[in-house]
Amino acid sequence: MKRNQWKQENIRLGTHGEDYGSWMSNPVFYIIGGIGVLAAVLAVLSFYVFHVAVLGVLFAIITIALVVLLIWITWIRRQYAFGGGRIMEQVHRVILSHLDYDGEGKILEVGCGSGALTIRAALTWPKAKVIGIDYWGAVYNYSKALCEKNAASEGVASRCVFQHGDAKQLDFPDESFDVVISNYVYHNVMGADMQKLRDMGYEEVRLVDTAQEAFGAHRRAAMMMLGSSRLLVGRK
Repeated sequence: MKRNQWKQENIRLGTHGEDYGSWMSNPVFYIIGGIGVLAAVLAVLSFYVFHVAVLGVLFAIITIALVVLLIWITWIRRQYAFGGGRIMEQVHRVILSHLDYDGEGKILEVGCGSGALTIRAALTWPKAKVIGIDYWGAVYNYSKALCEKNAASEGVASRCVFQHGDAKQLDFPDESFDVVISNYVYHNVMGADMQKLRDMGYEEVRLVDTAQEAFGAHRRAAMMMLGSSRLLVGRK
């Protein structure tokens, strides 16, 4: 086992009341729930007011399907939660375990969300300074203030810096960081991306299938709404 893997096994985030949220945002539940309620109302009206059985059956089927979907995504959200199934925490362990890094210097996380991976990196490498950037859109209820609060609660505020940034246009000079990490930001990692990294001078570029490590099996990854889980790795 790599040394940083051993360290990570002893790191559990969210044990002091931190709020790391969920990648499945509340508006998703509100939208599905709202459509479900509307479909149920239309089913009742179709049966008992308009007396159109075909429409009543159709809206009833839609209502049942939406209820099942709501139950499924609620379960998925619970599995990813730091206070629940902790799948996201395991995903973060896998990402950091693939880094060939001595723990010195600076780390950049692109798309830090609630700061969980940034904070885990700081806890894993006590000598490193970690910078997390995000644009913090309103959809996920994340913010710079939330990240800073979580970092302070986990005891790494002095080595974590959070700032607004755009993944498509990073505001840093070349060679500013020793390690750059990202999780669930670049959703479509393809072979062409590997070649782009090679063209930029990166070495040991490889695409790692992490479904087994992160989820235990490909089937479970699919149940979590991820047909596959892959990690693009390279060094320069």
